[in-house]
Amino acid sequence: MYSLTKPPSRKTIEDFVQSDGYGSHMELNQRIFQARTDAKMTQEQLATAVGKTRGAVAQWESGDVRPRHTTLQAIAEATGKPLNWLVNGVDGEVSSPRVGLQVVGEVAAGMWKEGSVRFERTYEPVATHPDYPGYGQRLYRVSGNSINRIAANGEYLHAVELHAGGMQPEHGDLVIVRRLQHGLAEYTAKTLIMEDDRWVLRPESTDPEWQTDIELSGDDDTEIAITDIVIAKWSPIERRRRAPKP
Repeated sequence: MYSLTKPPSRKTIEDFVQSDGYGSHMELNQRIFQARTDAKMTQEQLATAVGKTRGAVAQWESGDVRPRHTTLQAIAEATGKPLNWLVNGVDGEVSSPRVGLQVVGEVAAGMWKEGSVRFERTYEPVATHPDYPGYGQRLYRVSGNSINRIAANGEYLHAVELHAGGMQPEHGDLVIVRRLQHGLAEYTAKTLIMEDDRWVLRPESTDPEWQTDIELSGDDDTEIAITDIVIAKWSPIERRRRAPKP
């Protein structure tokens, strides 16, 4: 049984919700903390430099609040860090703006990777959904057939990171799930179901190999966290080029 140690219920679904970055890179709140500490500034000093309160700085660094872009510009200037690194975690200046959403990982049941391995991120030309914060939206590439009732191999799931979107998963949501076991990480997509007063993750596949529900309760060996809610999918179509005329 793959699970956390607390018994699930309607009141404890938040126990299985975690912010996620799909790898060992730093999140925005961590970069703000590093920028401040590298500049040898206290929270109070940074707050004064950008015209905010120390409590606001504490919220940024904990990840509870994301600063506005104008505030991020002020933080970068005050700490001497490149704005592009602070906002995107990328060194150097970007010569042209990225168009589309970032692909942050793959969802593939049964594919376990070292937790320290960083996914090489790319971009696809997918527009953000206007109902959710743009900075919290991202893509996951589907690998395999563990979710082929909804998305096929090579398609993309358009997801919203839970903490960025300020959401909690609900019964019937398609969610991105991270499982950690003995230093290995697996990402998959399942439908969240409340059944007999317990939460289960239900596969959406026609493959007989992927038909077993995963319960959010049990042993200490495996940690399960819901990181995103899926709101759409995207299917790229390869252009068919005509054969050259004789």
